[in-house]
Amino acid sequence: MALQKITFDGASVSAKVDADLYHFLLSNQVGIIKGFKNQVNHTISSNTITFKDGYVSVYGRLIYVEANTQIKVTLDSSKKGFVILGVNTSNNTATLYLKEQAGSYPSLTTTNLLNGDGLYELVLCAYNKTATSISADNGYQKKYITNYLDEIDLLRDQIEYDGEPLQINPNKVSNGVYTVGNLNSYILTRSIISVQLTSAVVTFPGALLFITVGSSGSVNYRHTGADYTLGLSYQNGTLTISCGSTTHQIHRVYFYKR
Repeated sequence: MALQKITFDGASVSAKVDADLYHFLLSNQVGIIKGFKNQVNHTISSNTITFKDGYVSVYGRLIYVEANTQIKVTLDSSKKGFVILGVNTSNNTATLYLKEQAGSYPSLTTTNLLNGDGLYELVLCAYNKTATSISADNGYQKKYITNYLDEIDLLRDQIEYDGEPLQINPNKVSNGVYTVGNLNSYILTRSIISVQLTSAVVTFPGALLFITVGSSGSVNYRHTGADYTLGLSYQNGTLTISCGSTTHQIHRVYFYKR
């Protein structure tokens, strides 16, 4: 047992030690580094796939894909394929190659390089080919490594969005009867609903609609000194609100997500 000097002048650091630290600093993520250079994006012309530049990390093993890196696809049959960046720590190589299969995408070898040597195959591009053509599968979910600050910003935006009430102007069906459409029952059960009438605001939990069979309920309210009942029903994504009087008007409905 001994100490290894890493960030010291003249220190000799193994690739494994360096890679382990990079992997940790990249939040234990494997993939294309997002938001830096050109993210190894690609174009397809004829049967050639051309990549833009970008960086990749596979368990901390860093690879720079140079601009205009190319690979040719043989158009001989109908198959689904991957352009693979294979990182093999057993023989200290990083190679670009194709992996294809008829009917479905081929399986990948994804050795955990923290625990030992072996091969990890990272997809840089997915495609579909026939004997005469090739097209990129842009719907395939490639692995990306994101900056944790970007993730924090996305989370902050989501929290702000979830905290803001959803404001909807209801549709008038008849005097005193209004509807609000395109509502998800899951969201309703997790919302506090506030109905703004001309001279009253009626607030109730969305779960009230699902307490009884039939997705309906009611809530009492007071309007200009008199008591009324607000009728509620939910069916096929539409909330129907019936005022206690045909003279009452609903101006807005707010959904506060919990």
